[in-house]
Amino acid sequence: MHQQSIGYLMKQITDKMKAAADTDLKKKNLTLSQVRVLEYVSGKGGTVTQKSIEDYLSVSHPTVVGIVSRMEKNGYLVCYVDKDDKRNKVVELTEQASHMAHEVQDEIGLREEKLLQGLTEEEAESLSRMLNIIYKNLD
Repeated sequence: MHQQSIGYLMKQITDKMKAAADTDLKKKNLTLSQVRVLEYVSGKGGTVTQKSIEDYLSVSHPTVVGIVSRMEKNGYLVCYVDKDDKRNKVVELTEQASHMAHEVQDEIGLREEKLLQGLTEEEAESLSRMLNIIYKNLD
């Protein structure tokens, strides 16, 4: 298989994974981008700056403002101005979001199992190594 075919297959896999995740997350009133925010903020102890979310997602300020605003409206985040630096907006998980982050993490684990179904542990590790090399090659 040559490079173009591999790239096409990777794109098809990504599209299918995203569509399935979006369908499941819609039931929870979340998007894949919002789940990434939940995981990031949860992994950082429940409180981060909005700027750090921009850096983590590698997206623009207006994009993060939209994501955070929708999540705040849906009760997943509380936002306020940093008392020590008025230029920063602090983003904090609500109790509802903390519970949801754990639930979503469990679902991601199940998706990962399904994705790797039929592969041995050694094959899965090899695939992970190869994908990391491909990812680094894009820098």
